Amino acid sequence: MKVISRVHAYHGVTFAAMSATGIPAFQRMFAPMVPEFLHVPPSYPYRQEEDPVEALERAILREGPDTVAAFITEPVIGAGGVIPPSADYFPRVREVCDRYGVLFIADEVITGFGRTGRWFALHHWGVEPDLVSFAKGVTSAYLPLGGVMMSRDIHQTILDAPAAERFMHAATYSAHPTCCAVALRNLDILERENLVERAAAMGERLLRGLASLRELPAVGDVRGLGLMCGVELVEDQRTKTPALGLGARVLAEAKKRGLVTRMRVGQAGENPIGDTILLAPPLVVTEEQVDRMVTILHDSIAACL
Repeated sequence: MKVISRVHAYHGVTFAAMSATGIPAFQRMFAPMVPEFLHVPPSYPYRQEEDPVEALERAILREGPDTVAAFITEPVIGAGGVIPPSADYFPRVREVCDRYGVLFIADEVITGFGRTGRWFALHHWGVEPDLVSFAKGVTSAYLPLGGVMMSRDIHQTILDAPAAERFMHAATYSAHPTCCAVALRNLDILERENLVERAAAMGERLLRGLASLRELPAVGDVRGLGLMCGVELVEDQRTKTPALGLGARVLAEAKKRGLVTRMRVGQAGENPIGDTILLAPPLVVTEEQVDRMVTILHDSIAACL
């Protein structure tokens, strides 16, 4: 059975998850990858050249619907460059998956539990997946915890399986009581302090502020959803030629000024993307801190030109 993922996606660095990842830099040292993982273009409004949903459907038909088990996707591509989709993308993806009997897996490890201004990012588009992976925000990283949620149909299928085909998956630290207790308390705080709503408000402020960076000739795209934003750097705004190497200099300048963040290293050639500065401040970030981040990033990019 085959799994379809997306170019620029990040799903982890264990071997199968790395095979689903669509960033070549993560795979070079470990190739060849697990077979039967395919990659299709994502919804990437800034550089989109073809309809990504049609590309997904073509891949399913080319491989044969009976051979495709699942489509796995981040609601917003995270480590791959913070790339939110177009508004109609996920409703159409859900329709395609339903049409061909393909499971829809949402990787909400980064986006889940408030990061995008909703409890789960797919809520922005009114779409329900069949499976959801989560981690990070469930404990706000105070302790490591991750898990999978599934639809009732999938759960019942697992329960009804004959003994010889029973789902078997376990780990030494499964259901760790301390981690689960921290998660429950963390969720209480998120709800009591309205941090999901705060992420939406502060994210809008951050994205509005970052829009001012478009005046800089090296800034090609500014994008984001909630407290998850990216600034893609280019050599030329008209041609969108990816800027490669500039991002590292910008990060160094930002660090001097008090802002520590990270970037997606760009790539030319097939599936191009410029160095992209990633911003994902904590959900408790203040207006003053948001504004200072914008100022520092503006000054840091300007200093490198």
